[in-house]
Amino acid sequence: MTRDEVEKQTVAFLRTARGTRPDLRVVEIGGRRTVVKDFRRSDPLFRLLVGPILVRRERGALARLRAVEGVPQFIETIDRYAIAVEHVDGRSLGDVRELVPERFFDRLAEVVERVHERGVAHCDLRNLGNVIVASDGEPHIIDFAGCVIRGRGWNPFINFLFRQFALADRYAVLILKRKHAPDLLRPEELDRIEASLPYERIAIRVGTGLRKLAKRLLTRRDPEPGPPDTATHDP
Repeated sequence: MTRDEVEKQTVAFLRTARGTRPDLRVVEIGGRRTVVKDFRRSDPLFRLLVGPILVRRERGALARLRAVEGVPQFIETIDRYAIAVEHVDGRSLGDVRELVPERFFDRLAEVVERVHERGVAHCDLRNLGNVIVASDGEPHIIDFAGCVIRGRGWNPFINFLFRQFALADRYAVLILKRKHAPDLLRPEELDRIEASLPYERIAIRVGTGLRKLAKRLLTRRDPEPGPPDTATHDP
């Protein structure tokens, strides 16, 4: 898929680029739909300095997660600013208003464990836009640009971070369940929610601070608006 094909065959925008956000394009070629995450129209400094890093990080994570059910599959890299992944027909968990069955969260926990087995911690599962309820009711996890990948061999610092973020992923599943189906929480799950993670507050403060710093240093204060958004979730 070339850049020219991406531009010409875009049939919808799930989200439009602004500041640190990429375009999320639905591109249809040969009857197949894909989602292209594209930093080409993000703010210039962020696009040049950070965009290619996020593309490489997500490509690396999806390579590890090939054939994992519940994760949109990597298709190809368009260029240094854009990556194409499998299109999932569904809605973000944040857009779901009806009761979500307990089975959904059990299946989501299973997907998270399979992701961890491949050495990837998502790190942002509390974001409702990163969990998709597919049209068949199955959960899908998207947006691995901010993930942590387990270190190879003896790498105590990275492996420590991986273990902590893996715990945070599991904790996030319970938080999502409490938000969408609190009556379905089991007693042991309530106990785990009450016992907050030891590094959680520090991690949240550091993550929030880094995001604010990136926006302040690498984006314009008044970004130019793009095409109107047609959805809010991230592939």
